[in-house]
Amino acid sequence: MAIRQEEKPVYDERAKEILQGLAEGLTRDELAEMFGHANYKALDIYMRRRNFTWDSTKQTYVPKLSTVKNQHQKVLPTTKAGIVIEMLKQKDFDIDEVCKKAGFKDHRELAEYMSAKGYVWSPNEGNYVKKTGKIETTKPESHSINIVLEEKDERKDTKGQPIDNELLSKLQHYLPLLEMLDKNKEKLLELMVPTGPSDTIPRYIIPGRTSGKTIQMSDCLQDLAVEFCNQRNIKQRELFEVALIEFFKRHGYEYEIESLLRSN
Repeated sequence: MAIRQEEKPVYDERAKEILQGLAEGLTRDELAEMFGHANYKALDIYMRRRNFTWDSTKQTYVPKLSTVKNQHQKVLPTTKAGIVIEMLKQKDFDIDEVCKKAGFKDHRELAEYMSAKGYVWSPNEGNYVKKTGKIETTKPESHSINIVLEEKDERKDTKGQPIDNELLSKLQHYLPLLEMLDKNKEKLLELMVPTGPSDTIPRYIIPGRTSGKTIQMSDCLQDLAVEFCNQRNIKQRELFEVALIEFFKRHGYEYEIESLLRSN
């Protein structure tokens, strides 16, 4: 069915600014204030006149036509892993074609990506499924305990022997360094001990008025940001706020960030 010209969404400059602001995490009230309106209802009227309607689930304006079409269309996944799983559900799928459409050079790269995202191949399902169950940890072998006991016995033999003055002098020389290491023990452990990816995203209450800021970045990086936000169900504004705070804390601005957060 052909779309009448008057039904098509109008992407004028103001409409683009509104959509961009919502994508960056601003609320309708905040945008209304930026544009000099009393409340968000003025935005609704403006966008309706340009054939948009408010989508409470996506928290943004969408073309009116898409709301009608979506009633008859299947909801498509928004993450790359979900897209792969959806394509593999097709009867007689071609794995090479799936890799090509999803942006992988071959099935090995696809398998590595799905594993990194927490999926495993299920022969029964003929598809990838989310990993479940408890991860088993290996117990230390019994002979390691014997070694520790033997070392303790050897230390018992040296008890009561006088400490060499030269050795004591060397130890005293390193005391300031040892004290500094002990003082920063937690930070050193974070750097030295590898940790797995965390599902918990830190949340911060940041003081100050929210304002819009347009930045330029690689479209590939932008695609990653959108995919991450869709997968974790967070706003892009929250993603970039957390990223900036963590960056500042790691690169010499920890005091300034702590002061900022305490001032709330």
